[in-house]
Amino acid sequence: MTGVEIGRIDPLELEAFVVLAEELHFGRTAARLGLSQPRVSQLLRSLERRVGRRLVERTSRRVELNPLGERLLRDVRPAFDELRRAVVGTRAAGYGLRVGFLGPYFSTLDVPLQRLRERYPECAVTLTQLSWADVYGPLRRGEVDVQICLLPVEQRDLTIGPEIGVFPRRLAIARNHPRATAESLDIEDLAEMTIIAPHTVPPELARTFWPPETTPSGRPIRRGISAITEPEMLGAVAHGAGVFVTTAAMARHFLHPDVVFVPFTGMPDARVVLVWRKDTDNPRVRELAAIAVEQ
Repeated sequence: MTGVEIGRIDPLELEAFVVLAEELHFGRTAARLGLSQPRVSQLLRSLERRVGRRLVERTSRRVELNPLGERLLRDVRPAFDELRRAVVGTRAAGYGLRVGFLGPYFSTLDVPLQRLRERYPECAVTLTQLSWADVYGPLRRGEVDVQICLLPVEQRDLTIGPEIGVFPRRLAIARNHPRATAESLDIEDLAEMTIIAPHTVPPELARTFWPPETTPSGRPIRRGISAITEPEMLGAVAHGAGVFVTTAAMARHFLHPDVVFVPFTGMPDARVVLVWRKDTDNPRVRELAAIAVEQ
């Protein structure tokens, strides 16, 4: 195309493109940006008109970047990430504290955060729910200062802080399932079921938090559909798509009328810790960690 000036490019177009490249889903992209799906599509079309070619291949079932889209992503992402880090870093200069959490575990910090507010009344605390599909992304992009995470954490650029919660395992199972009334179920029982898996998680979580490919006796564990959000997981369980291995925290905070949570054995308890970037200079992060140890 001719007559296109770099200065005329809307930064929101590039942000929508980068987030879409991360999510590969228009609905999740819209949710992250706080926009409607039609607005995300409009921004992408505008960017494609400026480039003069399609960047994304879309069908009713999937979204993926084409080679030109991959090239644009490689070119703009480093600069985009630096710009985003500069903006959020400046916003955090007043030493507020932005805390990320995975849905079922947000209450593990209720007491430490209350004590932090009592000691530092001027400290503005904001909470952000993290996506299972992008567990460490907001932390690395500077969108949160510290986060709650499940062990193990095998990320060299991150500091593992104190343990703030331990949760026994539960099996989410449809209320009308023949085994739903069992007093407890074991990992060996999964050989007779299909499990619902998360869409994408860090390798160490996939390896340890979710069931292995076989039971301890060697019987295969079938994997069915994947889900990202807690409501998606519970909806899939309720409609008979499979069972979901989770924890008592899930049973405490996310409910569905057609799902029950049965005590589950054969896998270790879930352990929750604080995690932050090694290069953080926000003193409130370590102060929160110190308060958590005092509990």
